[in-house]
Amino acid sequence: MNQNVIKFVKAFQSLSANEKAQVIEIAKALNDAGPINESRVIRSFGLESSSTTINFAPAPGACPACGK
Repeated sequence: MNQNVIKFVKAFQSLSANEKAQVIEIAKALNDAGPINESRVIRSFGLESSSTTINFAPAPGACPACGK
């Protein structure tokens, strides 16, 4: 079995009954949504991620001032 599947199953087993029901509900919604509606489903459950870092460096290459 894939290591990611094993980790998921172990984490799932450690959840409470209510949390397991929520995971199952989200998984069913994602499975039924298809690729076009998947982002809508993710947003509706509040699962979207936001960037925590901002890169101010020039796009190609390094910073002309500091060289990083």
